[in-house]
Order: sequence, then structure tokens, then C-alpha cells
Amino acid sequence: MKQTLFMKQLATYFDTYLPTQKKRSENTSAAYAYGFSIFFEFMEEKKSKQHHLIEYSDLTPKLFDEYVLWMQSEKGYSPSTQKQRMAAITSFLKYASKREMSAISAFNSAINAETPTVHNEYFSYFTVDEVKEIFRIPNINNVTGYRDMVLLSFMYDTAARAQELCDLRIGDLTLGNSPKVRIIGKGRKGREIPLSKDVAKLIHNYIKEQNKTISDNKKDFLFPSQRQEQMTTACIRHLVKKYVDLAKKEHHGSFRFKSYSPHSFRHSKAMHMLDANVPLIYIRNFLGHESVKTTEIYARVSQAGLTKALKEHSANVQALSPTKCTTHKKSIPVFLEKHM
Repeated sequence: MKQTLFMKQLATYFDTYLPTQKKRSENTSAAYAYGFSIFFEFMEEKKSKQHHLIEYSDLTPKLFDEYVLWMQSEKGYSPSTQKQRMAAITSFLKYASKREMSAISAFNSAINAETPTVHNEYFSYFTVDEVKEIFRIPNINNVTGYRDMVLLSFMYDTAARAQELCDLRIGDLTLGNSPKVRIIGKGRKGREIPLSKDVAKLIHNYIKEQNKTISDNKKDFLFPSQRQEQMTTACIRHLVKKYVDLAKKEHHGSFRFKSYSPHSFRHSKAMHMLDANVPLIYIRNFLGHESVKTTEIYARVSQAGLTKALKEHSANVQALSPTKCTTHKKSIPVFLEKHM
């Protein structure tokens, strides 16, 4: 398939420039790649133009204004997410503008695009009852529902980031009288997170049903992909969106935020701990924040009275089994898909 100069340079940007010259992490490349997949979705849906036909001349101030409005009104993205999506485009166009004259105008259009102001207090999270409702959505009578339930339950119980969840291996678990998991977070810093008894039992059964053991399968990913390889954050995003959307349909009066993400489970756990009077310093250690100032955001938006004790926040979970993960298919180039 013939590609435009825009697409050729975008491929070089992802395959060579980011990993070798800028030495960007896989997480950064994945975030940028996902940002472009959203942009290509917009171009195909609203402009009837597939990615391989996009030219630098298409990237005008009017186009980016429409893109931002589309993210707000149709995708329901938060101000911070809109900025992240535009940042991915701007970063590439800055690179391209130094190598191609026709990209200069596109770069100026992107860098001057107006996105909503980000308020530090804005983030989406679930109430305790909403978390429980999400856990009730997967059909635990089939393997898909079983696998999805264990992943969602584990994500809430540990407040793990999506990438941290993808990186987890069976050997990172310690089950028994004091169940816990070792998580490697940002900057390759590790932290140990205690597991609730319910989730520890759930994980034990989940591993057992795969005919695996912690001692014999230490290097296996805890939540592998369909091909028994490492799962992607895009897959987890799709899974979260699927069950939140289903929960919204069943409970019209709940779920007050327009959009949610895997990080919403992390925010929710922090909020629930805070409302259970867990000190900020402990929440900081639990989340793996470098500074307690980062954790203070939860104190500023805390809604007192969600619950009286942290134990009361535990959602009922059941034994699960693994299954395949199917992501939503977008029209995106192969070179971009491999970075997601």
C-alpha cells in the first residue's frame, strides 16, 4: 500500500527515532501510539480519510479544533487526556518539522491548538457501590467473564497501573498467610502490596485453573495475551471501557463521570482508603508516589462518608479462569500497532 510522506516519517519516528535516538521507554511509545490510533479514528470517522492517505497539508488549525471538539463531545475525554492526545501529535510534528518543510505549518497548527485547562483536582473514580456493580457485570459462567473478573478485582485491590499489570509475572506473587505482590512501577522502583484474603484466594484459583504453580511458572505473565505473551495496556483499556459501559446502561443514576480508564480503579482505591481514614503517608507508599504532595490530590477531592472502614470497601469476588483478550480493532498501520 502506497504511503504518504507523513506516514513514512511517522513510521521512522516510532521504529527508529523514539527507541534509539531519544531512548524513550516502551510505555511512552505505547502512549504516543495509542494517541495516534485515536487521531486516525477521528480522521476516518469524520473526514473519511484513512491513515495511509493523510498528508501534512491536512493538518490545519481548523482540523485540530475539530479533533479537540470531537474528543470532548463524542469521546468524553477529560481535559488531561485531550492534552495527552495532542501532545503525541505535537511531539511527532516537532520531529518532522526539522526534516521536512511541509511539516512546519502542521507543527504550528498543532502547537497552537486550544485544549481545555487541566485542573489538578479532576480525575474520574468510582464509588464503592459502583466498583461492586462493575464486578457483577462479567458473566462468571464462562471463561471470558472469569478472566475479566480476576483482572478487574486484582487491579482495584492493588491499585496497579495498567502497565504494571501487564508486567506482572506469577513469580511476583506471595500467597499464604500474608499474601502480597511485588510491583515494579515508574523508574523501575519496586513496592510490595498486600492482597486482601478474597483476592488472594481468587488469584490462587485463577493460577490453579491454568494448571500452573507459583514455584514452577515464576516467569509466566500473570495476565498473558491470547498468544501467552505480554498483555498490552490497550487491551486493558478496552476491557475497562467494556464493563463500565455495560454498568452505566444498567445503572443510569450512577457513574457520574463521563469517561473512565484503568487509572480510575487506582484513583478509586486511593479515595476509598482516604475515606477509611488511612493516613496519606501510607496511601503514598501503597500507590508508589515519590512525594506525598502527589497523593494530596485525593484529600482535596475526598467525599467523606463513602464508608467507615477499609474492610467495608472490599467488593465480593469469585473464583476465575483465564481467557483470551480481544481488543477493539481500529484502522491503524502495522508499525503503530506493534508499539501499543
